[in-house]
Amino acid sequence: MDGNDTAAKPMTQATHPETPKQELKQAIKESHQVLVSATTVFPVALFPDTITVDRAKLTIARRTFFKVAEVMSIRIEDVLNVTANVGPIFGSIKITSRIFSIEKPYTVDHFWREDALKVKRITQGYIIALQKEIDCSNLSTEELSSMLDQLGKDDHDQT
Repeated sequence: MDGNDTAAKPMTQATHPETPKQELKQAIKESHQVLVSATTVFPVALFPDTITVDRAKLTIARRTFFKVAEVMSIRIEDVLNVTANVGPIFGSIKITSRIFSIEKPYTVDHFWREDALKVKRITQGYIIALQKEIDCSNLSTEELSSMLDQLGKDDHDQT
């Protein structure tokens, strides 16, 4: 040891596998990989709302008029729970997160029954996977969506 160990290994990009630019490109790519999306039923909802779940966030587009919408995104890590209330034809989704009041979850109504259940299962599966610190980045979008659907399924529930 001659004290020149730091000089022998200069700091290069090779010691940092991903630069901030590469990390941002990867985040952008993942944000375009939709795991599930559902739209409320027209004409029950005159201006249909949409819920989309991708690898990074859950996005709700609440429409109030033609080409007018309130669009909000919640990081998957901030979603605490997703509940689907379903009837024989339609369903609604309630989202509890660190962002919204826990006493009053955010609700979106008038989905097809199956769409509401699928959004609930995939989102709940993703929450479970993140809590267990499972790395999902190497799975294809279709494979991840299918596995999260299975993980979020309530086997004891006969809905």
